[in-house]
Amino acid sequence: MARITITGDAVVVTSALSLDSIRTIEKYRPKSLVLMGGDDGKEQIFKLGTTTGTGSINQYGASFAGESHDDAKSATITMLAEGAPDDIKSWAAEKIGVSIINLNKLEALLPAVLDEIVAEKFAVMENITVV
Repeated sequence: MARITITGDAVVVTSALSLDSIRTIEKYRPKSLVLMGGDDGKEQIFKLGTTTGTGSINQYGASFAGESHDDAKSATITMLAEGAPDDIKSWAAEKIGVSIINLNKLEALLPAVLDEIVAEKFAVMENITVV
């Protein structure tokens, strides 16, 4: 589950997934990084990906660029909360709360996708002989 950490004016969104895991899914199953919805379930409502810089998040998607400095190497987005009111927790909830909800919905589906990719890569490697 993604979480938001606020320290001073830094707002950090930390993914439940590692940056490498997101990149792997981007490479092998990019459509899995799209949360579909709407009346017919065919409307793209949120997209997950990677980028450079500090990353970004809004109502349409999240682009992770960094990673945590612990062993988990979780994907991170770092934003500056310049001009935020004293109640920065409410500000963050208003600014990116809906995005976090959609990110969590999408992230709940991705471990199974990643397991499938790993299994398929293993099967391919088992069928390669080097002589």
